[in-house]
Amino acid sequence: MAGPSDHLANERTMLAWIRTGIAFIGFGFVIAKFAVFLSIIEGKKSLSSSSLSLGKAMIALGVIVIVYGLVDYFMVERSLVQNRYRPATVRHIAFIA
Repeated sequence: MAGPSDHLANERTMLAWIRTGIAFIGFGFVIAKFAVFLSIIEGKKSLSSSSLSLGKAMIALGVIVIVYGLVDYFMVERSLVQNRYRPATVRHIAFIA
């Protein structure tokens, strides 16, 4: 039977996923803002920069990481309550790869 420490560990893991996602989103905004800054310095009117695309990709990756963390949290929480928890190493490896 899962104890309080198991539920709290699951919550800490979810918060770590969210923190990582927020970091990706923050880096994405910094990269995108840098693209805008470079276009202003160079006097260009368009923002068709690879930095802008990379910033958007980082923001999207951050959102995906947060959603994955929340889904994983609810799946693990349900399995802890039902006393059927099994480590999800394959799912995590597939997400990282």
